[in-house]
Amino acid sequence: MNPRTLGLACLVAFAAPACSGPVAEPTAPVESTEAVETTGTSTAAATTVERLYAAEGSLTLSFETLGTFETRNGVRALILHATANRYLSNVFSYVPDDAFGEANIISERRLEVVLPEGHELNSVLSGLPLFVTVDTFTGTPTHYTARIEVAPRFYDFQGSTSVWVSQDVTPYYVVNGNNPLVYRGSVDAAASALTVAAPDGVPTVARVDADTFNLDWNYTAMHQAMDPHTTPLTFTAALTAGGTAQKTGRVVPRVTSLALTTGDAYDVWPSPNCQPATYDCVQNKPAGTTDFSSCGTYRQVTRCLYVANACDVGAPQPLSLTQLDASALEPAQEEWVLGSNSGAWHGLEPIDAYRTPSCPSSPTTIQGVVAKVAELDREFPDPAGGTYTNRAGLSQSIFFTNNYYGDGAALLQAIDAYAGGGDVQAWLYTQGVPCQNCHEFDTRAVLYYPATRKVVVLDGYYGYDS
Repeated sequence: MNPRTLGLACLVAFAAPACSGPVAEPTAPVESTEAVETTGTSTAAATTVERLYAAEGSLTLSFETLGTFETRNGVRALILHATANRYLSNVFSYVPDDAFGEANIISERRLEVVLPEGHELNSVLSGLPLFVTVDTFTGTPTHYTARIEVAPRFYDFQGSTSVWVSQDVTPYYVVNGNNPLVYRGSVDAAASALTVAAPDGVPTVARVDADTFNLDWNYTAMHQAMDPHTTPLTFTAALTAGGTAQKTGRVVPRVTSLALTTGDAYDVWPSPNCQPATYDCVQNKPAGTTDFSSCGTYRQVTRCLYVANACDVGAPQPLSLTQLDASALEPAQEEWVLGSNSGAWHGLEPIDAYRTPSCPSSPTTIQGVVAKVAELDREFPDPAGGTYTNRAGLSQSIFFTNNYYGDGAALLQAIDAYAGGGDVQAWLYTQGVPCQNCHEFDTRAVLYYPATRKVVVLDGYYGYDS
């Protein structure tokens, strides 16, 4: 089913309530459209449910998924409403190690959670789970903790099917001044341009490819787009086939998951650690990267930014090479090959780059790196025919000296900038190859930067007439 068809199906199903079926652990949210049963967890797509349910012990708790804004004590605040099947004696909202927001009993079996606009609302919208203690007068047991997640979501779409607005708005880590938090949505339209109009909260629109546009909000604009939630945003696309198409949609704060436990919330839902895949993704980004959205959500990435010991993230690994994007080196590679003529010639293949494991099971050496490079290239020469050296010895290679063939200093400067500079371990190779009435040489280099674990591989040649 393509996204547009799926979206129409979701809109048709909007009025149908959904909640989870039984699950073994209250920490593993699942999507479902079954009637509520005894369960500790409930999640669902924002456009398919109006209420989420969770049950544990003798308590069944439900949250309205749609949050609304009100003015409380002179401050705009997000209000979330919940209903219990037991009489409530006490409620309290918090995040790990800190009271957060305010929970109030508003009738015998109903409660509200108030998140003031600003730091508290921004923290929760950006992926911080909120815990709510719920105590009841009756039943066994009488003490529970709920865990909810809240996120911006689009709904109530009206207009042309030629413009597809994703319901999801996801927080990402994107460096932009002093605030790296960006709330990002997406629009699919075969269009040459897309504009968004609203009284407030207009996102920055950026083209991704021929028919995809990103919508980026900072927190202030995101709050303005949601409050009041009755005001839609208008999307206008200049279609590549001619004419324009328009769609409206409202972005609102939604409760996207609900879980319930009778245990210790810190034990049941421990704070996540940096994950190996996210850590490697962040580490493998080229120097100067500003957009880390491909590595995970805002909070997944921030957990990995200040890891002091990579072995705290994952288990030790044997030496391997993970290929990196080396396109940033293309201009330097192309510049180096300029200047060949009929009497002298030289060339350099596109440069390859790799990274070694962040937590190696044994110390990484240039000899081990070269052996791994040789495994990847059937035509790689015998490493014994080359020379192992350091930065001081790079002048032995035609790649890294200023000479008749190319600007080696500029090439090395570009590689240093890409790989991070500093200490370099190197393997250099030059060997003559058959050439009638001329001299030609196969030349290669493998550079290993221990500080960044980056490996740069060069494969080239040069020659001249006899």
